[in-house]
Amino acid sequence: QVANILLNGVKYESELNGSGETSEQPLSVKLLCSTVCQMPKALRNLCINHFLGWLSFEGMLLFYTDFMGEVVFQGNPKAPHNSDEYQKYNAGVTMGCWGMCIYAFSAAFYSAALEKLEERFSTRTLYFVAYLAFGLGTGLATLSRNVYVVLSLCATYGILFATLCTLPYSLLCDYYQCREFVGSQAEGTRRGMGVDISLLSCQYFLAQILVALAMGPLTAAVGSASGAMYFASLVSFLGCLYSSLCVTYELPPTEELPPDEEQRPLLPRA
Repeated sequence: QVANILLNGVKYESELNGSGETSEQPLSVKLLCSTVCQMPKALRNLCINHFLGWLSFEGMLLFYTDFMGEVVFQGNPKAPHNSDEYQKYNAGVTMGCWGMCIYAFSAAFYSAALEKLEERFSTRTLYFVAYLAFGLGTGLATLSRNVYVVLSLCATYGILFATLCTLPYSLLCDYYQCREFVGSQAEGTRRGMGVDISLLSCQYFLAQILVALAMGPLTAAVGSASGAMYFASLVSFLGCLYSSLCVTYELPPTEELPPDEEQRPLLPRA
């Protein structure tokens, strides 16, 4: 589905290139920085929302097995290896791996169903539901100590993962249906889909950097891996609000341009 989305966007971009703007400036560091700094508001909000999604997801993903071992199973990874607390921690990590399997299966099933869901529901609704489901899933998992409840909530993690891998790129291709978003080569505001896709994709790595820097002190301050789950839930709810209030889902479509003077017939047809 992602491949089809990107192919459609590239096809439309090539049609714009064939509409008279065939010359392209050579790519340089200055031009790349200018493209990033002059990012349209719609793309900027989409990148921020994408960053919030990956930030919450990575915060959960990196600490989920520790959360199962320390919080749900009441284990201690620093205890002696022959102690009951250490064995409980190992059992929790093992159960957490099964939870990750549930998340992977739910992501696969939701990805297969997402194309049909887009035909029945708006992109705004699907975005909102994904962030809301993940926020509730991580929040309820933190409050519950029942193993089966925590494992069943892993299905909500796959919903957000499939959404983050699909809907932002679908929205970006929709943006490229608007000539004002693409810009003009003559005015030096022309954008390229490859650069914009890279801007979206790099939010994943920016989120990983922030998680690596912040999660260690946060879990140390809270005293357990539940701090990472609280963080993931709060950021997901923030992304839920941001996707509803700030993300642009519709841009005015490109209007049909009048034919050029050279293409008009000299005499009107009878």
